Amino acid sequence: MSNKRWTLTFLFLIILFLYVFIQFIWTSKQMEETVEALDKRVSLHEEPPHFILIAQEFDNPYWRKVEKGAQDAAKKFQVEVEYVAPLRTSIEEQIKLLEKAIASKVDGIIVQSLDEEAFTPIINKAISKNIPIITIDTDAKASRRLSYIGTDNFAAGQLLGKTVVDMTTGQQKIGVIIGSESSDNQQERLDGFLSVIKQHPRLEVVEVQASNISRIQASIQADIMLRKYPDISVMVGTSALDATGMTVAVKNLQRSDIQIFGFDDVEETLLAIKKGEITATIIQKPYEMGFIAVQLMSKHLQGQPIPNVYFTSCKKVDASNVQMEVTP
Repeated sequence: MSNKRWTLTFLFLIILFLYVFIQFIWTSKQMEETVEALDKRVSLHEEPPHFILIAQEFDNPYWRKVEKGAQDAAKKFQVEVEYVAPLRTSIEEQIKLLEKAIASKVDGIIVQSLDEEAFTPIINKAISKNIPIITIDTDAKASRRLSYIGTDNFAAGQLLGKTVVDMTTGQQKIGVIIGSESSDNQQERLDGFLSVIKQHPRLEVVEVQASNISRIQASIQADIMLRKYPDISVMVGTSALDATGMTVAVKNLQRSDIQIFGFDDVEETLLAIKKGEITATIIQKPYEMGFIAVQLMSKHLQGQPIPNVYFTSCKKVDASNVQMEVTP
């Protein structure tokens, strides 16, 4: 009798254990599902990473294309991009915007560095505060920035030089207008251009002046240069508004014998190529710069490695292919 009672007690204990065990499993599963649901709710309310893109000039057509690429990438990679810039080109204003972005503790900064000496210590300060910085269009090589996204400006200058060589004949005197004397990208383009021109004795650069990235200043400098050197037959610009500024000076002086070569795909430049007022231009990929900069910043925040330098492409546009570039 005692054996039977012991057996029943043992079976009861086993059943009780199994019941408690099943209850434990079920409760644990319910808790996991509850935690998962809470995590999803929290993630839905998390703010997306906030990047600031500091451009050279707020309404500059070139920088608006950079912004468009950045905003399209922001949608794809689920981040927020804030576009800021001085109303007119100003290194001092850009630095103020960079300081403000650092103070606001954003998740990442994409900035053009017009003056490496001025920007490097501020970029380094941001990095020391764990705010990643990517330079775009113009680099700050000596800084601790994560990556540079943009044109290989020396190579672009070489392409501009080869274009002048290929599209001119005979002896030519050349006048050059660069965007800024203090900008590394402008100097690199000039150096690349001169490295090609020096290989061709029939071509001579007689003067180089700066436009401060202003169409009006480009026109004024071109006018002064053409009056000073009336034998100039080729004018070359290395920033976006130089070529169209040159066309104004050439028309005012009634010089129909001058070939003009420019840089970038500003709509007025492309239309002037169609009209035969500008011979050719070298175009960059500003949309691609903006897109890739946001993409790489997003990857960095996710712990993925990104390249130290990412060169975007550039190409020559002349009468033979300008129609492909003009906005309908």
